[in-house]
Amino acid sequence: MIERDGRDRSNSARSMPPPKGRPIALPPVPDPHRYSMVDLERETGVPARTIRYYISEGLLPPAHGRGPGATYDLGHLLRLKMIQRLKAEHLPLDEIKRRLGDLADEDIEQMLAIQTRPAEDRWRRIQLHPDIELHVREHGDPDHDLMIDRMVGRIVGYARAVIEELGERNE
Repeated sequence: MIERDGRDRSNSARSMPPPKGRPIALPPVPDPHRYSMVDLERETGVPARTIRYYISEGLLPPAHGRGPGATYDLGHLLRLKMIQRLKAEHLPLDEIKRRLGDLADEDIEQMLAIQTRPAEDRWRRIQLHPDIELHVREHGDPDHDLMIDRMVGRIVGYARAVIEELGERNE
């Protein structure tokens, strides 16, 4: 095939590779955790109006989509919970925005998990008999632990009396 400029392109067109395409970004995979505004309100107790305000102030990213079909992801939920935690410490919204600004969702999730983990239980073991043990949880609250100690004292006293009585009968 001869072009207008006089070149024969019939053989060269077949031997040349096709032109390179330009790379395109693939659409992101949707987050499996999607929430409606009602879901966010239910999970956090934060009213929709306040959530929208936080979005307008940049404390939360915008919703995915618009209108009643807009959805929110796990990051929105985590950030709302963290905002609540920081507001409970009486921090102003500007400071909260600054603190959340550089944090990834995973960082916030770890912070919430650390702060919400219950205190480790400590247990005290009292052996009443070779076959009988009493396990008592210590909470670390002096008033509560004192009350528990009084109850344990009564239980141990009663148990020892019963064990001694039964031991005498078996002899």
